[in-house]
Amino acid sequence: MELKQFIQMQYMKPSEIIKLQEKRLRKIIKFAYENTELYRKKMKVANVTPDDIKTIKDLEKLPFSSKADIVQNPLAAVGDKANLFKLHTTSGTSGKGETIVYFTYNDWDHYVLQNARCLISAGFTKDDIVYNSTPYGLFFAGQVLHDGAKAIGAFIIPASTLKTGWAHIKNIMNPFFKPTAFIGLPQYFLRWGHTWIKAGGDPSKSTLKKAYVLGEPVPPPVREKIEQIWGVDCRIGYGLSEIGASAECDEKDGYHWCEDEVIVEVIDPQTGEPVDEGEKGELVYTTLTKTGTLAIRYRSGDESALLGRDCPCGRTHVKLRLIETRLDDLMKVKGTLVSPYTIENAMFAYDIEGFLCVIDKVEDSDVVRIYVKAQESKALRNQLSDEIKTTAKFSPTFIKFVEELPQIGRKGRRVVDLRKKSPLNKLVEEFEKSIQN
Repeated sequence: MELKQFIQMQYMKPSEIIKLQEKRLRKIIKFAYENTELYRKKMKVANVTPDDIKTIKDLEKLPFSSKADIVQNPLAAVGDKANLFKLHTTSGTSGKGETIVYFTYNDWDHYVLQNARCLISAGFTKDDIVYNSTPYGLFFAGQVLHDGAKAIGAFIIPASTLKTGWAHIKNIMNPFFKPTAFIGLPQYFLRWGHTWIKAGGDPSKSTLKKAYVLGEPVPPPVREKIEQIWGVDCRIGYGLSEIGASAECDEKDGYHWCEDEVIVEVIDPQTGEPVDEGEKGELVYTTLTKTGTLAIRYRSGDESALLGRDCPCGRTHVKLRLIETRLDDLMKVKGTLVSPYTIENAMFAYDIEGFLCVIDKVEDSDVVRIYVKAQESKALRNQLSDEIKTTAKFSPTFIKFVEELPQIGRKGRRVVDLRKKSPLNKLVEEFEKSIQN
């Protein structure tokens, strides 16, 4: 399919969207039953056959699947094993280990078109010089966004990951590069801006005019700081390696989900029952066009809500509320259920470069140690402490100002719960030990 035709599919009538979804749904369920061990077994246990699935409503007859199913046996979820050509892995930050996702050429073509559509939704054009700072390699975002930018005709600077933030700044400053559009993790982009300012520069005077950030939830204060420091229009993207991708339009109030490619449901995470439009719940996905790693009623662990199809931009694909919470990341601290997003929203309301919040248990009591990269200030410490207490409903054990913060994991986690076993815990423990010495 050509990109122009793929773009136009975002403007289909809702009735046409549903008709296309149901046609593709019947085909993919039959394909999954005949070609995958995972979904054939699940359907047999549930006493469901492909003939039972004719409409979107019939999806509720199918059992759920999850990341744990694919982690246990990645090939069991693959449909067309004979035509695989590559694999990528997720970051494994939810604690269930890295997910191996297999792609056929068909899958990659669809993913590239999805990401091209996302970039256009985010305001990118063929005239842009795109600075792509997302990692190339097993983490698939770098390559698929590269190919997506290529599909829209843009010029690409494949920066990927570099040893230091200053190396990225030098690239952005390079008079022969002159990037106009940025792609990458929001926390790194924000950090590089602070680094440049501390060196006496002004990021807002760079050639960058727009940014597409993804890979983690983005609290409003983070977007505001990125736009203020860099002088860019910042749009947020969302996607899963196993599923697909979506992005904000210029309304900046939700992701336009790729309904022609993936059916999205929202369920009550406790009961598994569907929730009403506008009500928050867990996002569940069924891929319609993939032939490698398939996802059938795949529980994402991401919390969001459906916001309807009416949008001033003209797109008719349903909007998803911006992701704030991964249900796997919810944690109880001092008796209060809280998410990392809530903590980040509170911290970035103030003038800091970054932070690391460590949740731990000492003598059967929860403790919260927060390390902040900012100029030490008693007033700021009190403000942050009060904001955390007001927003997250608990008081930090202490707040300590530091000159540098470690990168925790591939995406740079800012909230780490040492009460849960994770390979990331060692990095936190080493950092805290270095601070004490």
